[in-house]
Amino acid sequence: MSRVNHLKTVCFVLISFAFFACKKQPIVDETEDTKIILTRDSLALYIENQFENSIKIVCDDYLIFKDTLKHIYAQRDNQSLWWDALRGDSSSWANIENTFMHSERHGMKTHYYFLPLVDYYRKQIDSLKSSKESYELLASCELIISNSFLRIYEDIANGRTRPKDVFGKLYVLPLNNIKKLNYSSFLQKRNKIPTLEKLHEDDTTYQELLKILHNEQDKIKKLRTTKIDFSAYPKIEKGDSFPIIADVIQKLKEKNLPDSSIQHLKDTQVYTNELVDQIRKIQEKYSLTPDGIMGYKTYQIINSTPTDYIQQIRANLERQRWFNIPNKRPFVYINLPEYIIDLNWKDSTSSFKVCIGKNLPDNYEALVQNYTDSGMVHRIPKNMETPQIASHITNLIINPTWTIPFSIIRNEMWGKLVRDPGHLSRTGHKVYLGDSAINSDSIDWSKINRMKIPYQIVQDPGPKNALGTVKFMFHNPFSIYLHDTPNKRAFKRTQRAVSHGCVRLEKPILFGEFMMQNSKKYDADDFRIMMGLAPLDKRRLKEYDPKDTTALIQPLEETTRLWLQKPMPLYFDYRTVYFDRKWNAHQCYDIYDENKHILKAMEKLGY
Repeated sequence: MSRVNHLKTVCFVLISFAFFACKKQPIVDETEDTKIILTRDSLALYIENQFENSIKIVCDDYLIFKDTLKHIYAQRDNQSLWWDALRGDSSSWANIENTFMHSERHGMKTHYYFLPLVDYYRKQIDSLKSSKESYELLASCELIISNSFLRIYEDIANGRTRPKDVFGKLYVLPLNNIKKLNYSSFLQKRNKIPTLEKLHEDDTTYQELLKILHNEQDKIKKLRTTKIDFSAYPKIEKGDSFPIIADVIQKLKEKNLPDSSIQHLKDTQVYTNELVDQIRKIQEKYSLTPDGIMGYKTYQIINSTPTDYIQQIRANLERQRWFNIPNKRPFVYINLPEYIIDLNWKDSTSSFKVCIGKNLPDNYEALVQNYTDSGMVHRIPKNMETPQIASHITNLIINPTWTIPFSIIRNEMWGKLVRDPGHLSRTGHKVYLGDSAINSDSIDWSKINRMKIPYQIVQDPGPKNALGTVKFMFHNPFSIYLHDTPNKRAFKRTQRAVSHGCVRLEKPILFGEFMMQNSKKYDADDFRIMMGLAPLDKRRLKEYDPKDTTALIQPLEETTRLWLQKPMPLYFDYRTVYFDRKWNAHQCYDIYDENKHILKAMEKLGY
């Protein structure tokens, strides 16, 4: 070869090398002694291909935003968003970590988003033997990070779970706090935290929950605590003497429960009157029956830690992301575990006590399993827990009858009727077979199959009627309603989960007066008169005569339905952390044990 031809060859090689170097092509010839060169441009092809293939390092079902990401990446020619972080730039990786860690400040957990997994695999890339393996792993890590960012964005904005997946048909509140999100814009922001903070900046309830969450998170970093083992003590009553009582006093002093007065209590191993008083305060504070007897539920409160409170807050943040209490008045709002109803007038709020559905037994799941396995499904306890509902009260019935559900006849009345067939006639009940009335005294209930009772039992209106003197109707799939009750004693209890699912009202007259603002035909005093009470208006009171049979509005003795021209909005909610009108935070006992279902659903990695 001549000198000239040799120079031409060298130049061609150099130009070719420069050309390919500018194009950032990876070295194809891979041997054990050759270092693999990876480039951002080449990764784009593998990212594009990854959308058509499964990711090997996590279950592909986790990539719930795969279609959205495919569209976002196509708009940027499938160029990597996280190249620097994946290839070892510590500042870029720290930025990703900070955003993932910030999700904990909104009640999430970082392990939801696979960051440790990505961190592990990104460090393995340079040890792989082929560029193909390296690019495929890079592409997988790229999409996992992007999917996790969108998941964080969606989780904090609209909830990590959906209430239908947690509670099924027992949740009928509207998802009125859902936000429209710009996934593409969020994903391509370098600093994503300000966007996350703006999501709920106008939601006072959410912001107040965040404050107490952050406070508890800070506490737990400083606190080391152990739980008292109550396993040998099913209950502790006044006068009992056990060494464990001294531990209880010490624990209460550490936690300042129920308040600062506990610090003055003398250390002792005896369950004294002074300690009973303190326990009653705690029970009342958490909506338990304040009987002063320490048992399972009281033990839970004594042993609770900031971690337990954080779990409560996390569950209630999720609820707030689903549903925000409306501002448009008037409306009726009930926080079920608080056992309180709020009547939100146009310019004020009235509150009083309610009773709600009975809670399932603590061992309900075990009972279901045992009765199912033994073929005795009919013995599984009926779920009487009052569901979460949004509806509208459309009418009320004065002097209602009560058609008794077959489940109550079968489980609560049948035995009594076998022993005392005359019970029904004495208590104002009528028995029907189809449309025909039957003499209840003539029925031999011992010969009736309790699982196939052919009769319908209806209680007449009157002072003994289980629904009291008035009930309030609203559309719902559970056949429940709000009503008066002749049994007022239950309202003296702190824990008022005592009904078969309907809501009993402590002040049905006030509730009826509240309803009348949505009636064009009647006002509050009309309702009072129909209920046999004097009007409140002083001018009208002067002319009022309950015996005047010519009066336009008179006390009602027959069953009468009154329709509202404008239905009244009604909400049955469930919050175990709630706020009073001055934004002071309060806790109540999770009587239906619902928080654990939300927290369990949040642990699931896909929808």
